[in-house]
Parts: sequence; C-alpha cells; structure tokens
Amino acid sequence: MLVYLKRFAGVALLLTAVMSPALAQSRLIDSLKTTLTRRLPDTTRAHIYYDIANAFYKQGQSDSAVRYLTRMEPIALRQKDHAGLGDCNRLNGVICMHRGLFEEALTFYQTALAHYTKAGNQKSVAKVYHNLGLLYKMMGDSQHVLAYTRRGLAYMQQAIALNERFKAAQSLRGNYINLGIIYEDLGDYKLGRDYFYKALDPIDNTLVTPEDARILYNNLGKNYNVEGQHQQAIVYLEKALAINESLRKNSSLVHNYRNLATAYNGLGQWDKAVRCAEKALDLSKRVNDAPLTSSVYGILAKTYANAGRYDKAYAASVVHKQIEDSLMTLAKTRTIAQLQGRYAVQQANALAGIRANLELAKTQAIVRVEAQKAKEIAAIQGEENRRIAQIKAIAEVAKTRAVAGVQAKYESQKKAQQIALLDGQNQQRTRQINYMTGGLVLLMMLLGGLVGQYFVIRRTNRRLSVQNGIITANSEQLVSQADKLRVLMKELHHRVKNNLAIVSSLLKLQSNRLDDEKAIQAVRVGQQRVEAMSLIHQRLYYTDQLTTVNMAEYLNDLAASLIRAYGYHPDSFDLQLNVDLPELDVDMAIPMGLIVNELATNAFKYAYDHCRYPMLRIALRRYADAAGSGMTLEVQDNGPGIDLSNGQPAGSRSFGKRLITSLSEQLDGQCEWLNQNGTLFRLSIQLTQQAETELPVITQPYLTPIPA
Repeated sequence: MLVYLKRFAGVALLLTAVMSPALAQSRLIDSLKTTLTRRLPDTTRAHIYYDIANAFYKQGQSDSAVRYLTRMEPIALRQKDHAGLGDCNRLNGVICMHRGLFEEALTFYQTALAHYTKAGNQKSVAKVYHNLGLLYKMMGDSQHVLAYTRRGLAYMQQAIALNERFKAAQSLRGNYINLGIIYEDLGDYKLGRDYFYKALDPIDNTLVTPEDARILYNNLGKNYNVEGQHQQAIVYLEKALAINESLRKNSSLVHNYRNLATAYNGLGQWDKAVRCAEKALDLSKRVNDAPLTSSVYGILAKTYANAGRYDKAYAASVVHKQIEDSLMTLAKTRTIAQLQGRYAVQQANALAGIRANLELAKTQAIVRVEAQKAKEIAAIQGEENRRIAQIKAIAEVAKTRAVAGVQAKYESQKKAQQIALLDGQNQQRTRQINYMTGGLVLLMMLLGGLVGQYFVIRRTNRRLSVQNGIITANSEQLVSQADKLRVLMKELHHRVKNNLAIVSSLLKLQSNRLDDEKAIQAVRVGQQRVEAMSLIHQRLYYTDQLTTVNMAEYLNDLAASLIRAYGYHPDSFDLQLNVDLPELDVDMAIPMGLIVNELATNAFKYAYDHCRYPMLRIALRRYADAAGSGMTLEVQDNGPGIDLSNGQPAGSRSFGKRLITSLSEQLDGQCEWLNQNGTLFRLSIQLTQQAETELPVITQPYLTPIPA
C-alpha cells in the first residue's frame, strides 16, 4: 500500500506540473475520490480526506474543503494521529482566517499547535507560527489595534527562528516577506524594506522563485512610493509587472498598475498615471475583489483630478464611495454575527467555568481531608514505634545491669523484671487504645465536616440553577418584548404612511375633477406636502431605526420625486446634496422636510423658466462658533432671484412662506432670504447641549447625485 501511495503521489505531482493549476487540482480531486472507493487503512483514508480538502481550498471552494476536513477529524482522533489532527486544524484555521472569523481561526491554530507539539513536528509548528503572525496582522488591520500587529510580529519571528534552524529556504522567504509587511504596518518602512531585500537574496544556495519575486518587487515598489522615492519604485514595479504578465496573475497586475499610477502621480507625469490607473480598472473587472476595486477607483479619481479631468474624477470618486459604503455594510453585518457567536461562546464558557470550579473545590476538600488523615495516622504510628523502641531499650539495660550486678538475686530480679515488663506492656496497650480512640473521633469529625460541606455545595448548586433559570427567562421575555415593540412601531409608521398615501390619492383625484388652474395647483402643492411627510414614515418602517431618519437618503428621494413631478430629466438637472448630518430625530426631520419641500416647489414653479441648465443645492451642515453649536439648512436655486423689499421677500404673506416661517419657529431656528446667484434660503438652528450630544459624529459628508 505504501508503494502504491508513493506511485500515486508521483503521478499527482506530474499532473500538477504540466497542466494549468485549476485543471490540475480538479484532476487531483477526481483521482483522490476514486482512491477512496478502495479498502484503505484508516490513517491513509484520513490523509486522502485532507488532500481533497486542501485541493478544494486551493480552488476557492472552502465549503467543500470544510466538509472533507469534518470527515477526516474523527478518524484521526480514533487513531491518535496528532500530525493529521494538526493538519486538519491548521487548514480549518486558514479557511476561517480568510473568511474573517478571527476568533475561530485562533482556536484552530492553538489546537493545531498542541497536536504538532505532541507529534514532535517542529517544521509544522513553524508553519502555525507563520499563520498566527498573519492572523494577528489581519486582526490589527481590521480593528486598528497595534497590539495585535506587534503580537503578529512576535509569532513571525518565532517562525523565522525555527525555519532558520531547519534551513527551510522557501518557508523563510515567505516569513521575510510577511515580516516586512508587518513592519510597514507598524510604520517602520526602512526595516520592512530590509527584510524584502533579505528575501530576494539566495537562502542556503536557493534562489528566489518568480512567484516570490513578483510579490517582493511589488512590495518594494509600494514601499518606495510611501518613502517618496517614486523613480526607484517604478523600477521594481516594472519588474513585478513583467513577471505577473507572464504568469497571467490578474489580481497582482491590478496592484502593479495601481502602484505605478501612484508613482507617476508623485512624479507629476499625469498622462502615464492616467494610463496605468485605467489599465488597473480594466483588469479589476476580471477580478472579483471589491476592496481592491474600491482602492483602484480611489487612485483613479485622484489621478483624473491631477490631470484636470474633473468630471471623470467626480464619477470615479462616486463609484469609490458606493463600493466603500457597501463594504462597510458587509463589515457591520459580519461584526454583528461575530459578536453574537462570541456572546454564545462566552456564556457557555462561563457556565462550564462555574461547574469546573465547583468540581475543583469539591476535589480539593476531599484531598485535604485525606491528606490530613494520612498525616495523623503516620504521626500515631511513628509515636508508637518510638515508645516501643524506648521501652525495649530500657528493659535491655535493666536486664544487663541485673545480670552483671547481682547474680545471686537472679530469681528475684527476674520476677521483678517480668512484673516491670508486664506493667510496661499494659501501659503501652492503654496508650495505644487511647491514641486509636482519639484518631477515630477525629476521623469521624472530619467525615462529618465533609458531609456537611457536600450538602452546602449541593444546596448552592440548586440555588445557582434556579437563578440561572430566572435570568434566562427574563432575558427571553425582554427580547420578546423588544421584538414586539419594534414590530408595533413599524406597523404604526406603515399605517401612517398608508393613510398619508390615501390622503395624497384623494387630493390627486380631487385635482382631476377641478377646472380652475389655481385650485388645481393649490391641491397639488398640498399633495406634495403630504407626500413629503409620507416619505419620512416610509423610511422609518423600511429600516430598524424607528425614531431617526436618514436625512441624506430622505432629501435625495424628496428632490427626485419633485424633479419627476415637474417634468425634468436627471441628466439635464444639476442637483447638489451636501449632508454631513445624515440622521435626525423624526420630530426635527418632518418640519425640515416640509421646509425643503416648500422651497424646492417654489424654485420649480418660479425659478427655472429661463434657465438652460437648472440647479438646486440642498445643504445640511453642523457648525460651531463662540455662541455654541448648531446646524444650518441651505436651499439655493440659480433662478433670477427674489425681491427683498424691506428685508423680506415679496409676497411674504403667502401660505407657503407663512408655513416656512412657522416651521422655522417650531424648530427654534432663524431663517433668512438672500440673493446669491439666485435665491438662497438659510435656516440656522442653535442646538441645546442635550440635542447636540444626540447628533451623530460624521467624518465625511454625504455627497450624491440624483439617481437616473
């Protein structure tokens, strides 16, 4: 069987060398599955399961890999195959690490480390240290915690120490590459560059392979870019580009062209930078990697802006923002799932810890009692032996003196000795009985204390069990009540939205039956006000936020509906939204939405009659000055402006302007009208300290065009 496996392994390696990697892996999997149909020893079958799982992982089919690892594990456990169990847990850890399940990956790696140590396989231990270094580097990147990155550095150094001892040239090269990347993450680019050069040098007379060389050249190019040495960066990036093109590594080519665009930007060669950035974008469409595509759009936007192509820079930045937002949503979902899993594991560990502590306390008490008992019995026996020896010695001395001193009185002395000996024996037996009685009483007291402690522990266990049941029931009741309240609030907003939709429909039907154009316009304006309030309630029951409204999305939808209602096409209308307060309480959002609706409606009715390319700007920003902090709403068109006689707009007694004034007072705000390349309305709201703390902290404004 061993000869057969060696022959099979040779054939598998030959297939892998002469065919494309994907085809070779598929053929290898089919061959291994065929081998499983034969009668094989359990150890051989477990290793074939691992080879199939490894081949599936290299093809990117992680679920199939996990399925075969699950079949392998019980066989390896039954055979006590620690090396096989180490391989199984290490591959499971790699799969979890690339899925972003860092805690599960850490558990698998620690288990693999224990099995490899039991098997005495130090080369595999070095591989686990390398994987742990990568894991902590990824944890440091995702959570922005330098302590994790430094721990990854320590594990990578342990892997290097072992591989240097075994002179494992290929493994050492991979260690140096990742160690250099970790030093870059810690901000030490020079030391990172030194390790990249160390990986390029021959190690134990072994030259660097093209697969490793392309990675090193690209990392050196990126390193020199960060250091501002762009010309040197281009030299290494061109080398990496040549290797990746020969190997058809599309993902790596995207990295090369993106880094080349950065280098040419740094040198001010805009045309070359644009060509490289566009090439990176074209190749990224063949690679299903959202974070990489997002970074390409980011450098493309910067490159277009440097080259003066601002329209293309704006379009690229919009796509970059959209992909970045989708990745943030995905990361949020993954984090929630991880937190839920972590809570379940912590709860189970806490319960197991309580039980283990109780069992440990019980065992320790029993051991203490038994040790004390053995110690006292040993002391009693020692005292008994000492006294017997003392009595014997006294008797022998007395006997010798009697024989040597008084030979004539032999008979009388002999009788006296016998009497003394009998008396000593009687005393000795009396003492033995007393000691045994005392020991028995002490033993009974210890046993009574042990039984009492047992009942106390048992009663404590029952009380803890009852308390755990009560806590679990209360938790389930609170979760159920929260879910019911959320459903009721969503139903309430849904019904309010439906009722407002009915009102809007009734107003529309009423306008269809009117003949007077002014009456029709009045009814339609009322209908638009109802729809503005309806949009807010629609937002509230579509999301889990029941008391706050996403103002960026709400204002976007409101403006889009008005553009369609007044017959404009998005491509011929310039809508500018600048919102850095995306979420507001519903009590502030409703009057603010009505104000925007009134101002936008007036703009559509009166401002764009003679505009070739109408513009509407809506801005909602936060401000801070000496008087305090607050927020400002601005609505501006590019029409002919407004008549501001006596500091107020003409026709300020109209219902729309009175409604705007009333809503501004409701918000405790100060409003003003200005002529600034059209009509500009500004509403300033001074926030109280409580309202200010409730506003979310925003690091980037929300900028979006109107959707087509």
